Parts: sequence; structure tokens; C-alpha cells
Amino acid sequence: MQAQATQSQRQYLDLKDLSVVVLDDNANTRTLISEVLRGLGIRRIARVGACSDALSILKNNPVDLLFTDIELEGENGLEFVRFLRASPERKVANVATVVVSSHATEARVMQAGAVGADGFLSKPFTVASLAKRLTEGLATRQWVAQQPPAPVADPAEPRQVEL
Repeated sequence: MQAQATQSQRQYLDLKDLSVVVLDDNANTRTLISEVLRGLGIRRIARVGACSDALSILKNNPVDLLFTDIELEGENGLEFVRFLRASPERKVANVATVVVSSHATEARVMQAGAVGADGFLSKPFTVASLAKRLTEGLATRQWVAQQPPAPVADPAEPRQVEL
């Protein structure tokens, strides 16, 4: 009886209105991730194979989440995330980002976090692991976006250093 009450009290995310970009140079991987996302209820999914195409979509459309592979043909997904985070366009800089890689070493995961990725999805993945990274990525980015901007020091003011 208590198990039923607990299950009925669970809250589920309604993902149908999310907009997601899947960036991977491998068409099969793009399709696989997209179909899993579709199975989770997401309807607006753009599949692209190059950073320039992803950037164009990010600049011209509201996007909630980006899945990007690290090793792209002639490009680097981690550098792309770094580029996005440095963008003066708030909607580009604040897009939730999950890095995807079949080489999930501790160093890679740390690098992804260091450049501003909100999650890391290791290939091969399960539906559950993709769903978890999706929700974690969105939650992390929402929290980061709500933080007040760091104060900018006035270069005219002399700095005081305590020794």
C-alpha cells in the first residue's frame, strides 16, 4: 500500500517542450541519441555533425540542451563547449551541455567539467544513464544561470594584497 502511495507521489519531468541539439560526426550515434530522446518524450531534436551547424542553431533558436561528442571530425567537442561558455550571447553561453564520449577516463570527465560541461555521458549508454545525464545537465545549468554574476574589479582601483 505504501509503495503505491510513494509511486503516485513521484513527480515526472514533462520533456515534450524541450529543444535539444545532438552534435556528433557519426550519423548512427546522432540517430541513436535522438531516438532515445524521442522515447523520453522530447519532440524538438536537431541532429548535426559539425560545430558550425550546432552554433547556428544555438544562435537562431531557443535550445535547452546540447549533447556533444568530444571527438568530432576535425573538431573538438570540449573546445566547442569552452567556446560556448565564453560567448557574449547569453542564450548560447547558458545552454545546458552534456559531453558524450566512448573514452570515459577520469581525466576526460574532469576536462569536461573544467570547460563548463554540465554532464558527461559515457558510450555505450543506457536509456536510464542518458535520462539521468539529461536531467542533471538541465538542473546544473539552471542553478548556474541563477547565480549572481561575479563582481568585476575596477581596474582603476589599486589592488590590496594581504601578506
